[in-house]
Amino acid sequence: MNILDSKKRTIRNLIIFAICIIALPWLGYGLDVSRGADPHDQNNSLGWLFFILTPLVVSLLLRAFAGDGWKDAGLKPAFKGNGKWYLFALLFHPISILLILLLGASLRITSVPEVSMAKFALIGQALLVMFIPSFIKNIFEEFAWRGYLAPKVQSVVKNQMFGHVLVGLIWLTWHLPYYLVLLAPDILQNATSLSLGLFMFMGLLGIIPTAIVYGELRARTNSVWPAVLIHVMANIFFDALVLNKFFVFPNVAAELVFSPALFGIVTIALNLAVGLWLYRTRLQTVQGV
Repeated sequence: MNILDSKKRTIRNLIIFAICIIALPWLGYGLDVSRGADPHDQNNSLGWLFFILTPLVVSLLLRAFAGDGWKDAGLKPAFKGNGKWYLFALLFHPISILLILLLGASLRITSVPEVSMAKFALIGQALLVMFIPSFIKNIFEEFAWRGYLAPKVQSVVKNQMFGHVLVGLIWLTWHLPYYLVLLAPDILQNATSLSLGLFMFMGLLGIIPTAIVYGELRARTNSVWPAVLIHVMANIFFDALVLNKFFVFPNVAAELVFSPALFGIVTIALNLAVGLWLYRTRLQTVQGV
């Protein structure tokens, strides 16, 4: 097969992937409604099942049966020469969260109601308890997003930054049923004081720079595992702090700006700055500048 035919096949498969991961969770939600099942119940919801499984399953099927193959799957850990990027994946989100909380506290905007060994022990326990479930969950996500989608998109676009953004847009669209119909309203209310519309808009906006950072880790290491690790650290640190009410904000505007969550304006700006730095320095290295 020549290069042109290979590119056409990849584009075809990317379209199939995008249609499936966008449509199937909505189909599952429709089936939940039609059979009288609670779409918020993760243990008995086809919407949740399709939402979680579709990206990985579709990517595996396309690799196995639609000609995509496994060469660019990034399944090897590639530890040699990439120790600093694993360390980056381990520490980036914890340090970012700490810096943003300190910034908000220094401006007397973010409040930390209780600073005690007992509170830190609860947070540490939450981190340990959540690590394995989050690791498994993010294998399902990252084997699809950075294991399949990112390398395939980058193989058919000329501008790699456009490739990162395109991956982010598809990743963003996949989240829509999660926010709109699958996530129970009380869970969202416990996590944020933002309205659903504002939370969705800012959260989805924050996915783009996150896709750049994670995509750059994938490109630098040629492995999906650093992306799995950084995604795990993002989930468990923010969830542990939220569940234990470690920080509070006086109003919606303060939370919108200084929340260390994906939707926070400072968080989005920081992720974008780091993503652009990773992108530019990698290109300079490749180009020998």
